[in-house]
Amino acid sequence: MTLTDTLSKNLKRLIAFFCVGAALSGCAASKPKLPPAFFPPPPDEPHIQYLMGINNSSDLGSSSGGVGRLLLGGSQVVTSIGKPYGIAYKKGKVYVCDVESGQVIVIDIVQNTMRNLSDEAGAGELRKPIGVAVDDDGNVYVADSGRKDIAVYDDNGKFLRSLGKGLAKRTLVGVAVYKDFVVTVDNASGLIFVLDRKSGEVLNTLGNSPDSTKNPSLPNGLTVDKQGFIHVVNVGNGTVKEYDLDGNMRSSFGTLGDVPGQFTRPRGIDVDDDGNIFVVDAGHGVVQVFNSERRILGDFGRPGLLQGSLNLPAGVVTTKDHVELFQKYAAPGFKLTELIFVTNQFKSSINKLVAVYGMGVMAGWKPQGETKVEPKVEPKGEPKPGVKTEPKEKGGKTGDKQ
Repeated sequence: MTLTDTLSKNLKRLIAFFCVGAALSGCAASKPKLPPAFFPPPPDEPHIQYLMGINNSSDLGSSSGGVGRLLLGGSQVVTSIGKPYGIAYKKGKVYVCDVESGQVIVIDIVQNTMRNLSDEAGAGELRKPIGVAVDDDGNVYVADSGRKDIAVYDDNGKFLRSLGKGLAKRTLVGVAVYKDFVVTVDNASGLIFVLDRKSGEVLNTLGNSPDSTKNPSLPNGLTVDKQGFIHVVNVGNGTVKEYDLDGNMRSSFGTLGDVPGQFTRPRGIDVDDDGNIFVVDAGHGVVQVFNSERRILGDFGRPGLLQGSLNLPAGVVTTKDHVELFQKYAAPGFKLTELIFVTNQFKSSINKLVAVYGMGVMAGWKPQGETKVEPKVEPKGEPKPGVKTEPKEKGGKTGDKQ
């Protein structure tokens, strides 16, 4: 290569650098800063705020990538999400089922990295993962509608074994781990299976009560709370049913409908450490939140907002870990107490495939129009207007002789 060629190549890179820089600065200048998206919106007291969204690894703000490397001739591997469904969280990592790429994508929120869980072929190859769970040892359990089983991997993505082969009449639509148990549900038969986590043996089959009202109806997702109770969402009748590990139904709430507290197309579900229940409804395009008494507290993510809307949501997971990492996205005065991750099956210019919300408390919040009245303090030594006072005699108490 001649000196002229080298100079020409460097000049082209320099021009490209300034062009890209100008384009980026132009975009930044033309994009107005949006106000915080709170749920419920003002003037009500805010409880949840939309924080940020993730489509690919560049959204994590990692310093290892960026435009500079690309312009200087380097290569950058960008991990992207295609069409997410199920989601799980464990020890600083978010696990997202991507049905488009046939992968489980691991988002490390502490290290700001994204990677595929496993690229194994053959017996360990994923096909259409739709549900995911992680045990305390870091092993990952994937309900795969293409494989029709639960594929188990270690934390490094090495395939370990298959569970639940032959249980699905059609599709195992979810998976959860509780202590030594793995719980899954088939959406065709409506049966819930409790498996031994290590051997894969079926320990119990739920959902076959003679009273059909106690059984799942076209179940579409499940979770197990910290007490070991199984929560199943049902498309067939718009309910959320709760069972213990022995198969006894403990509660049921919800009906088919389009008002708060009802469901049209419920999908993912999670229960946080305080017993609050988060239910994704793809029909409404929201996540509805219920307290431990099954009373609706509200919803978030309604379509039509400038930011914070959901777009065919599918999965939800909550955690109180590492909230400090997302505090920088919160509005001034809004103190985060919990993180909520929701998958969207479609992205747009105003929403991303994994939406991150924060539950929290706004410091000093008071209802709009309320004015705090300070008590009036009279200056010492000055009589109130209109009140006559008698002078005291010198010395001790009035009337004392000197």
